[in-house]
Amino acid sequence: MVGNMARRQSNKNVELTESEKELLQEMISTYQGVKMMSRLTRWIVLIIFLLVLDLERLINALDTIFTHLKQWLAKN
Repeated sequence: MVGNMARRQSNKNVELTESEKELLQEMISTYQGVKMMSRLTRWIVLIIFLLVLDLERLINALDTIFTHLKQWLAKN
């Protein structure tokens, strides 16, 4: 606990140069961009996965409909 207090006091006294501030801002914006891309990528993968599953179900449903239609027409 004493170490944390000493660290907090030393952090208050740190001053950054302009180039260090710019570099820090660039690092923060890059991190936020990567975080956002990660979120978007996860959503895109989820949507594609759901579309593939729904497409498979749709194709199976159409196949079943055509099979029953063929059987019904064959009886008549």
